[in-house]
Amino acid sequence: MEQPVLLMTRLSLAIARFCIAAWIGAAVLFVIVGVREVTVPEFTSEVKDQLVTLRFPAYYITGATLVGLALAASVASSAIRTTWGWRIALAMLLLAGGLMAADYVWIYSPLAAMVTPPGQARTMAFVTLHHWSMRINTAHLVACLIAAVALFVTEPKSQQRNDPPLAA
Repeated sequence: MEQPVLLMTRLSLAIARFCIAAWIGAAVLFVIVGVREVTVPEFTSEVKDQLVTLRFPAYYITGATLVGLALAASVASSAIRTTWGWRIALAMLLLAGGLMAADYVWIYSPLAAMVTPPGQARTMAFVTLHHWSMRINTAHLVACLIAAVALFVTEPKSQQRNDPPLAA
């Protein structure tokens, strides 16, 4: 009976590891592309504003999906629940999800309203919110990185006790 549980734990752990690693890679790529887009002199202010309202909804949907799947898979990996790595990963995934939700509701949504319609002048409120967005997204990614490391060093109980691996 332990083998199906251990197999499910390993599968869940693999899904959690994949999802958090995929999200970190996607978020870093998003930042690289986003910075390049807003620093290109050929793009007008209107185009840059439109890119913000086109890109960021996909950013939040992708992030919420991958962090949510990593969290659900971590919870499903029952054979590692007593490890410190699992506890740290769970806490960091919850923090990352909370930060992303707070960012969307209290920072991105007002910023998107400030660039709609496109081409409006940047107010001090915009600059302040944009700086908060950079800070909260950095904290979010740091939490994801900590969760990723914790998940990658966490092993199911059978491997912690040096039990023989599952038969092929």
